[in-house]
Amino acid sequence: MKIAVISDIHANSWALQAVLEDIGNRDISQTYDLGDTLYGPLDPAGTYRLLQKKQIQSIKGNQDRFILENKIPSLTFDYVIKSLRGTGAIQWLQTLPFSRTIEGRILLCHGTPENDSEYLLENVKSGYFTYEKSAVLEAKLDAHPQDIICCGHSHVPGVVRAGRKTLINPGSIGLPAFDDESPVYHQMESGSPMARYCIITFNGDLKSVDMIAVAYDAEAAAACAEKNKRTDWANWIRTGRA
Repeated sequence: MKIAVISDIHANSWALQAVLEDIGNRDISQTYDLGDTLYGPLDPAGTYRLLQKKQIQSIKGNQDRFILENKIPSLTFDYVIKSLRGTGAIQWLQTLPFSRTIEGRILLCHGTPENDSEYLLENVKSGYFTYEKSAVLEAKLDAHPQDIICCGHSHVPGVVRAGRKTLINPGSIGLPAFDDESPVYHQMESGSPMARYCIITFNGDLKSVDMIAVAYDAEAAAACAEKNKRTDWANWIRTGRA
């Protein structure tokens, strides 16, 4: 069985289209989305339409939740709400679960299984990104019996082993870099403008995790961000650097 896992689209329909075309050329059973899907100064409505057309199974990310809670007052937030008006997307976001389990073996969450605004794999308390210690991860995940856990939120692709568990972040489809002030100022970056996702293959046991990077028209997405007065997003999209 092969599944595709995508995450952190952030309204980048150009990147999503390229990834879905790539997935369509492979023997994939189902595609799952880890959230932070529609927030961004790009193409929220187009992104929503693509997900509905392909019947992607999604969960709710922290910025999806912020849309519903009106927690990001800004020009970008206003743009997203205006773009989604009348599409049914807000109602769709309300129906999304916090997490999802696949065949009892794979747990899908956006951040951690308990907190959609916290990184699982990464520790940034020093202001720099390092992988969290294995013992810390094992303790954090002890209450969850699944041996494969997929998370997003950091936008950085990676596969980490913690005891008997394999932890997978597919990276971000639509926003390859960003900076943030919490818990301290830090930068997250994938190093290239390519759209990221992963393919997980298992047959009883985990067989492989393929980390995929797909080229797409990043300039079109960056130009849209600039049009919507987000030069920071435009730079992140063009370079994959923060």
